[in-house]
Amino acid sequence: MINCLKQILLICTLCLLLINCGGSGGDGGAPINSKQAETKIPQRIEAAETSLKKLENALNSGLVRNALMIKEYARILATQKPALASLTENLGQDATAKGATFSNLSNRLETLKSNPKFFETPIARYQEANALVEASQPQTYNLALTDIVNVLADMSDGSLPRMEALAKQDSLTNNRAEDMGAGSQLIGNPAYGQWNNHGGTSVWEWYGMYAMFRDLVGGRSYGYNYWDRNRDYSYYNDVGRNRYGNARTKTTNAPKTKRYGNKRDYGTSQKSYGSSSAERRASTYSKSSSSSRSSSFSKKSSNVGGSFRNKSTYSRSRFGGK
Repeated sequence: MINCLKQILLICTLCLLLINCGGSGGDGGAPINSKQAETKIPQRIEAAETSLKKLENALNSGLVRNALMIKEYARILATQKPALASLTENLGQDATAKGATFSNLSNRLETLKSNPKFFETPIARYQEANALVEASQPQTYNLALTDIVNVLADMSDGSLPRMEALAKQDSLTNNRAEDMGAGSQLIGNPAYGQWNNHGGTSVWEWYGMYAMFRDLVGGRSYGYNYWDRNRDYSYYNDVGRNRYGNARTKTTNAPKTKRYGNKRDYGTSQKSYGSSSAERRASTYSKSSSSSRSSSFSKKSSNVGGSFRNKSTYSRSRFGGK
């Protein structure tokens, strides 16, 4: 187990390579009317196609840090908990272009191209194109994958550390949240399930391959009102909804209150951050391992035109508008 953890922490320390693909190429938030949107839509669709292809190449080349974490976590969990192998395998697909998160972007792009009537106005279609360009930037997509990393971490009962979020118990306490079980970070994310009406109440239903999440909480289904009052932080619901929700799910059952995943948001000391034993081990190991292996990894980064960022730089950018 120690060797497995060292492998994970080595990835965490050394795979801080996030491809700097520049801005989204949009209009910087400038107002746009329907006629202007109609004119610019083809260009933005082309930009979205190019951006998504670059993201696929980055995933295939192992250049998205959290995709590597997902792959390693899934491998370890398959050994730790064989009964969850099918669920772990499906989540592990998010390390690739075959995963639910990437597939959701691909499906949105196809809708954007082939079904203009899906969008209420040309402006809405134009905005969706821009959202896809932004969502498929590797550094942004890397952050979107933190929900998957942390679901796998929670499935390990704390033996694997969370990433870009407080330790589970700290997060529940600070957000006054209820423990809704492993997978709760994915509730509300249209790549993994949907809200369905049952007797006038919206209830979250997992897509078939993720239905085991309900089994992990004794078969319980969560209604929107209960979830909204008691949910914990997730990247999708608190940061990434505008980029990773499609044109019709961005506002459907959106949470009413923001939760927090970064200790800085509380204005309190950083000392309690990473209080779990796994995260303490992560800190200790990263200090001893980073110097011995970083030079060889840097060679790989230079071959792909990426940029190697140190840990402090990455930490500052974790929610930097992405």
